Amino acid sequence: MKNTYDILVNFKKRAYEFYEWNKNDDIKHIKTIPTFRVSSACLLDFYNNELLVSTDFLKKIEDKTEVFCKGIVKVEKYACVLFSDCKALAFTFDSNGNLIGKSNLLFDESDDIITSCFNLEETIIDYNIISVCNVRGNYTRKEYKTIESLLEYLKSIYENKGDLEIMYMYLECFDKETKDEEKAYNELVKQVETANFNVIEKLSGLIKVVKK
Repeated sequence: MKNTYDILVNFKKRAYEFYEWNKNDDIKHIKTIPTFRVSSACLLDFYNNELLVSTDFLKKIEDKTEVFCKGIVKVEKYACVLFSDCKALAFTFDSNGNLIGKSNLLFDESDDIITSCFNLEETIIDYNIISVCNVRGNYTRKEYKTIESLLEYLKSIYENKGDLEIMYMYLECFDKETKDEEKAYNELVKQVETANFNVIEKLSGLIKVVKK
């Protein structure tokens, strides 16, 4: 382990690229944060999934991250930077070890960490994947927000027995009919989760019409 100093982070459910950060985001100026070299596979697991780290790892990072906040320094209870050969990312956890926040770093800060900490011995972190994220790929923040909003909308109308609306959307998206609401719902969700943007664009247009 090594400490990293003076970096910016933007903890979110998904790690957005720094050029997608918004001025209203809670961007933190880190004074110091523990940093670990990990395998590329490990870093990908942390980047892509919801997971739970062990109590032993929490103890290693507990109270070791300090954040500048309006002229004073506050402690971030459980946070760290993990890096592999090509990328460095910051993460934060709750007291049970659940991964609750992810952040890309500014390009030069990520590059500095990889360069300056290159000789660190690789750390093996004990963790369990709780949920595998379905959405993959380098989507923009706007695209990701659209995907999340569509999934929430589909779930809402399905749970509220919006049979006709679900089957209407299925017909418009796939140009075929079905009387099986569950089949229609599952297929629509699948196409959105796998980022089929042809379906996503059609659904977005249909919802605008339905909401009028």
